[in-house]
Amino acid sequence: MKKIFQIKKQRSFSAVIEDSFRFFKMHAKNIIKIVWEQNRIVLTALVITYFLYVYFYFGQLNNAFTFIRGNTITSKTEASTNFILVAVALFILILIFAPRFFAAVAGYFRAYDEQTGKVDVGKIQELVRKKFWGLIGLTLVIFILAVLIFLFTSLILGGVMVGLGGTIGAILFFFIYIFMIIVGVLYFGLSYYVYFFEDIGFAEAIFKTKSYLKDKFWYSIGIFVLMGFLIWLISLLINAPVTLYALLKSLWMSKDSEIAKYAGQGDLIVAIISIISFIGQMILRILMIISMALLYFSLREHKTGEGLLDKINQIGNNEDTGNF
Repeated sequence: MKKIFQIKKQRSFSAVIEDSFRFFKMHAKNIIKIVWEQNRIVLTALVITYFLYVYFYFGQLNNAFTFIRGNTITSKTEASTNFILVAVALFILILIFAPRFFAAVAGYFRAYDEQTGKVDVGKIQELVRKKFWGLIGLTLVIFILAVLIFLFTSLILGGVMVGLGGTIGAILFFFIYIFMIIVGVLYFGLSYYVYFFEDIGFAEAIFKTKSYLKDKFWYSIGIFVLMGFLIWLISLLINAPVTLYALLKSLWMSKDSEIAKYAGQGDLIVAIISIISFIGQMILRILMIISMALLYFSLREHKTGEGLLDKINQIGNNEDTGNF
């Protein structure tokens, strides 16, 4: 028997956090399977390219240590070219995969039947295809807006800091700036969900996000920050082997008198460990998308009461047909 999960309802602060982990526990396996089925080729290419990126990155790091020690680098040009090409390929693959990944995970909510607990995989496939270019376009619009806001606020905050002067101005500038970054990431991040779930235009989605956050601002900020912090803590554990190995390798490289012979060479071990970490981080992103989706539905329910109306209509339909 499938466990039923109600998506469209208002949730308290703690309920959003708890239900995010509960939904993840119930459906993570199916979501991962769907993400893989929808992105086999691009995901395989992405993993391989990321492997090469990390491998060549350590080749560049070897070059840097060799140069610092005043040794001649014979393979610098070739290694640098390989690294740049792989980095460009990685950027392109991320640009392709990111909207497909988001559409597959968020689409799981749209394809989920709250009455039966079943998921229409065909609907998810259609959403991935239908929303791909729209999500890229929304990302471009948000990027432009974010840059303009960044420049504008930097001028204002910079003027405030100069006016106050000294340590107080610097501290105030720092905390206000951090807060504005959090608000900006939350606001624009939530716009993706408004756009995706409501099938509206870019501008309408961005403006509508404001109306959702207006009455539940601190509630939303708190959930976003707490979930971000929890996921950050988990990611530290996932990244610990890579971080520890990279640190020890860097210390060894900085002291090795024979370091010149490693110039341009990558590191196979750290590349393999990084792939495991990369997959773990991807799974954590599923949890973050789930929590933001539940936050969106809670805000929408507070604003529209749509979920409650749906339940009332379902009760009415059951009574009309004699089903209880």
